[in-house]
Amino acid sequence: MITDNVMTYGQILLFFVMCWLSYFVYWLLSRGPPFAFKLHRRSHKGPINLKNLTSKKHWARGEAVKVADDGTQTSNLYRVAGNTFGEAANRQCIAFLLPEQSQQNFQQAVSVVVDGLRIGNLSTRDLIPFRVMLRDARLDAQVTSCHAYIGGGGTALDGKKQRYSISLDVDWFEA
Repeated sequence: MITDNVMTYGQILLFFVMCWLSYFVYWLLSRGPPFAFKLHRRSHKGPINLKNLTSKKHWARGEAVKVADDGTQTSNLYRVAGNTFGEAANRQCIAFLLPEQSQQNFQQAVSVVVDGLRIGNLSTRDLIPFRVMLRDARLDAQVTSCHAYIGGGGTALDGKKQRYSISLDVDWFEA
């Protein structure tokens, strides 16, 4: 009599449960601790009030400079754009450029603030000319302003949400 090494339904079910359980444990461990404590906090002396910013310099109109939107400020951008669900935004406004105080090099972030809400950061391509012009005008780490355009958003014909487009109208090399 030949005996086959055949697994029963219970053994098959137990095998799949053990595989799923091991994958679930791996997934939990790969996510890290549930509450990661921030050891490096900002060192500024309290929150900055973004509602009542005053500009030390208003940049003249010049070239269109794109604002880097990494997707973290989408809710603020939606509020600032003022478009209703489904329609595209088309807004001209004044944007404030707020240099971050965390580092002392040319690669530190510059936040773009409209109506008291952060909507993005100045793109890395434009950080160095901006910092050079601020230093030449003796306005290091000061808030400046410029004209801005917010467009896009809404929904496409296929029903997908479209991204917003933010551009600043500035002339960095203006005296």
